[in-house]
Amino acid sequence: MLEALFIARTTSEAIRKTVLWCLIIAFVAVYATEAMYGYVFPEIAANQGNVLRLFTFGLTSLIAAPILTLFFRMSLRMSAFNAQLKEVARRDGLTGLLNRTALEDIIRRRTDEPHYDETLEDALIIIDIDHFKSINDTHGHAAGDHVLRMVSVCIAGNVFERDHVARIGGEEFGVYLVNAGATGAVQAAERIRAALEEARTHYEGEIIRVTASVGGALFPHGASYQTIYQGADFALYRAKRMGRNSCEFNSLPAIWHNRDQAAPDAPAKSDWDAA
Repeated sequence: MLEALFIARTTSEAIRKTVLWCLIIAFVAVYATEAMYGYVFPEIAANQGNVLRLFTFGLTSLIAAPILTLFFRMSLRMSAFNAQLKEVARRDGLTGLLNRTALEDIIRRRTDEPHYDETLEDALIIIDIDHFKSINDTHGHAAGDHVLRMVSVCIAGNVFERDHVARIGGEEFGVYLVNAGATGAVQAAERIRAALEEARTHYEGEIIRVTASVGGALFPHGASYQTIYQGADFALYRAKRMGRNSCEFNSLPAIWHNRDQAAPDAPAKSDWDAA
């Protein structure tokens, strides 16, 4: 309640509240002055009542307006500063992506939203850079940070604006795909994996290449965050056991096949094939 009365988040809101509080203070001053003069100086109040009210209203407004303007201007700055702090708290300092806490909050809020039968399922995919420790050991931690930034850009560039990308820890990234459905989730996972495999980054005259293992799970309506995360994490574990640089999905058929050994009678037009 107090926040609604005294805190302004936009310029128009600050102007409205400044005018409103000026009027409130001025009218209170008029009534207080009229009551005081009516009790102490009844003759002046009777003869000069209108003049007294106008004078009180004008003088109070003149004094209150600059003070309230300054107050709500500071309120605007504080609101903007608090918004920046909240945004900083939601971001990973190295890559600028969402952090794990922010991603969890987004997913939990999403589960509380109403869903309709025709709406496609959301999905969570987890991307883990293969052999990232060897990059740090060979090229140094600064090179590892450079690779993490490159990977973050590559992942963010291969999803839709409605999706949410986060660095959830170390060399592990998470992508929450909104209304992707099974097909869209599989395509997004493979798109990210292939883009990372093709990416090259230069650091101090050396070319560094990376691959990634990707695990995903669909997010059925009504499922909990912990359930979907465990499903995606288990799929990631399978992808690493399959030899890394691969994609696996939990609760889906065996949709991944060897990219280099497609069946001779099947056109190799897609990296994914529904069983």
